[in-house]
Amino acid sequence: MKRFLATGAACLAMASAAQAQEASDAAKPMDQPRDWSATLVQDATGLYDIMIDSHPGTYDPLNPAFRPRLEEGLTVALERARTTTDAGGWWWAMRAYVASFEDGHVGINVTQPNYGFATRWPGFLTVYRGADQVVADRDEADAATPPLGAKLIDCDGVAAEALAEQRIGQFRGRWFLEAQRVLFGEWQFLSAQNPWISEMRQCRFEADGATRTYALSWRATPDDLGARRAKLAQRAWPDFGLKHFDDGGMWISTPSFNGDPSSETHAELTALIADMKTKQEALRAAPYVVLDLRGNGGGSSHWSQLMAQILWGDDWMIAHPEPAIEAVEWRASDGNIAQISDFLGQLRASNGSPEYITWAETAVNGMKTAQAAGQTYWRSANDEAPEDAGPPPPAPQLMAGRVYVLTDSSCGSACLDAVDLWKTAGAVQVGRETSADTVYMEIRNPTLPSGLAQIAVPMKVYRGRARGNNEPQRPQYVIEGDMSDDAGLLASIRRLQPN
Repeated sequence: MKRFLATGAACLAMASAAQAQEASDAAKPMDQPRDWSATLVQDATGLYDIMIDSHPGTYDPLNPAFRPRLEEGLTVALERARTTTDAGGWWWAMRAYVASFEDGHVGINVTQPNYGFATRWPGFLTVYRGADQVVADRDEADAATPPLGAKLIDCDGVAAEALAEQRIGQFRGRWFLEAQRVLFGEWQFLSAQNPWISEMRQCRFEADGATRTYALSWRATPDDLGARRAKLAQRAWPDFGLKHFDDGGMWISTPSFNGDPSSETHAELTALIADMKTKQEALRAAPYVVLDLRGNGGGSSHWSQLMAQILWGDDWMIAHPEPAIEAVEWRASDGNIAQISDFLGQLRASNGSPEYITWAETAVNGMKTAQAAGQTYWRSANDEAPEDAGPPPPAPQLMAGRVYVLTDSSCGSACLDAVDLWKTAGAVQVGRETSADTVYMEIRNPTLPSGLAQIAVPMKVYRGRARGNNEPQRPQYVIEGDMSDDAGLLASIRRLQPN
């Protein structure tokens, strides 16, 4: 069967860095006076037009809800434009429109580097610990704030979870995912110039078996807010590399699968693959191997395929194929063709891999052919196996020890593809539940008409993918605690080893 090369978000966003640099060299547009109501109308309409033109969901017969959602989002944004007076109103209305698609591959970012909205807080922050929202950081000088560990009950009569849906989920999307709550839960008690939600007046918390009501006093956040939030997140972005422990175990860290040939990440992944090949015998003989995906938001599935071949071998991977995707359908639009054509040019200029170049050439030619024929999609189907082809021959298990794939809430896109592949080969997932993706893939980053923001728009749709739409990967063994604690994670994994 033909394997589709999924390059994902990181690979095709190569133009973003250059555009960001251009923005930094120009006058800072977000700081200039403007009619923010008109800007919201302009950008919401521009987003709508781009989606109509290029998103595969617009005419997807298997997703009839997509077009009404697109229309409804525009209606809400235009209604909000009637009362928008500042940058905050524009930004959060656009964020809500993007979030309404419930798709991690549809995103938005301001083009002005390092721009941020002024934030306020009531002197404390909550995060999710399991299903509960608990106080995890506070202004120690303010005795009127709830104690650390206090559980949020409600605010102004609205239950804690409904409040989070209104204040965070509305603007981040996919609030049904555990990963979204882990990644953005601290926004419950942060206010960032968002006129579409109000600052709560009083909240009830439970601590030590007693419930108490607290009046909230909102003020500017402390200068070290970024450090506080980073500490609360308990997330890790380990360095690329391969470690060998005294007990013979080995640990491979891949915090990204970026496919951009000009990126530093690409060079680091290339070096890591070379190192794995050199140490292949030791990896296969190790009592355990940890494939660390913490911090990995995706990129190209090319890397995880190479890693699987080094560990398990070609014969084993043929005998244990990941669930096949029936087909890929590309939305044949001028913008999508231009994006892949630009990527193809960069691959050729940088002497990219022949596999990448062939993939890009095939996609460009296929979309052009479909467009010339007046077709909405170019379909790339899996080659059918011969009817008389039996099961693949038995393959030797080359891995002496257990392989663990360590995941956190960052894992999405090509990271999820890696988990699919490695678990099919026999790896055991440990850590935390991943994020999830839809069947819409391969993003490009057009700039909205105002020039103030870029959006992420998928260009293709998977057909017949075994993992469902917005379905996360759940670990066989959940590891509680701080996901940035390397020593603690290693100890937890060692305890899973068979005696």
